[in-house]
Amino acid sequence: MRVLVVADSEELAQTISVVLKVRWPQLSLLHAGEARVSIDLIHREKPDLVMLDLDSAAVDGFDLISQIRGFSDVPLVVLSQRDDVTDKVRALEMGVDEWISPSSVPMEFIAKVNAILRRCAPYSNSSRVCACLNGRLRIDYATRKVSVLGRSVKLTPIEYEILCQLVRNEGSVVSHANLLHSVWGPNYGADPEFLKKYIHRLRCKVEEDPSDPEMIVTERGVGYILIGSSDSTE
Repeated sequence: MRVLVVADSEELAQTISVVLKVRWPQLSLLHAGEARVSIDLIHREKPDLVMLDLDSAAVDGFDLISQIRGFSDVPLVVLSQRDDVTDKVRALEMGVDEWISPSSVPMEFIAKVNAILRRCAPYSNSSRVCACLNGRLRIDYATRKVSVLGRSVKLTPIEYEILCQLVRNEGSVVSHANLLHSVWGPNYGADPEFLKKYIHRLRCKVEEDPSDPEMIVTERGVGYILIGSSDSTE
C-alpha cells in the first residue's frame, strides 16, 4: 500500500508510517510538506490513500482538499486535533472521507484507515460493472465511474458511496442510520438533515427531475430507497 502524508512535520509522517506498518508491513510512505509537491505526487505516484494534516502551518488544508477533489477521488483523510464541528462538516462536504485525530490510539487509527480503504475499494464480491434500473444506471466499481442513460456523471467520493450503498440494497429501504454508518463510519448518528443535503446533491446529478425523483425515493421518517426496475413509485 502506498500512502501520501501531507504535513510540514516529518516526525508526524514517520509516526504514521510506524503505526500503519503494524497492519501493512509492505507500506510505502510518501511525504510532502507543500501543496504543490503533494499534487505532483498524487498525479505521478497514484497513492492508495492521502492523509492531510489540517493543522500544518505550511499548507492551506481546505484549499488543497478542493484542488485534490478537482481531479482525483483518491481516499482522503484529514488529520487534525481540532474539535470544531463546522470544520469537520466543511471538510466532509468537500469530499474528505474521514477526519481522524493523529493522537488516536494506534489500533483505533489502524481500524479507521482499514474501514476507509474497505469503503472506497471496489466491492470484491460484486461484478466489475453493475447495471441496474433496466440498465439506466451503470457503475464500474474498478474505475468508480458512474453513468446514467449512457451519460457520464461525476460524483464526489461521498456521493459515490451513498449511491453504491443504495444500489447494493436496490428495492429495499436503507435507513438514515445505515447510510450514515456505512458511508461515514459508526461515530455518526442518525441525523436525517445532515444526510438530506448529500441526497439532494446526488439527485441533482442522477435524476432527470431532482424535485420529483424517480430513482432515489424518500421513505419519510425512515430513509431512502433506490427503486428497483419492478417497483412502483406510488
